[in-house]
Amino acid sequence: MKKFWKNLIGWVLYIGFLVGLIYGTPRGLSYALKTNTPMASITSGSMWPALKRGDLILIQGIESGEEIKVGDIIVFQNPKGLTIHRVKEIREDTLVTRGDANNVDDAPIQYEEIVGKALTINNKPLRIPLVGLVSVFINQNNL
Repeated sequence: MKKFWKNLIGWVLYIGFLVGLIYGTPRGLSYALKTNTPMASITSGSMWPALKRGDLILIQGIESGEEIKVGDIIVFQNPKGLTIHRVKEIREDTLVTRGDANNVDDAPIQYEEIVGKALTINNKPLRIPLVGLVSVFINQNNL
């Protein structure tokens, strides 16, 4: 009977740790990166080769549009969800973006639509390959 209780306590602690990790990681990242949306999955090939479908990126919050420069990969809100594209042109009231693999610029976006920019290391976006595939799978099944 003693072994049963020991195993039960072990499992409860393990499950508690997993729940804490799953719940706490996004909250901790939100605090550290200063954004309510600290992670995003790449669900299309529009940013290939810099970002690949299924990559997970970390999003760094911004306080003003002055932190954005041409060449940055930004995340912005649109009616369909989030878009992750590179800044091509900075205008007074808007930005023009384009996916690296796309031939045409996106419609200009307002600075208020920006969620943040991709966290970079040595001027390359920090990406975690394949981790975003869960989101890709969910999005495909909801179409």
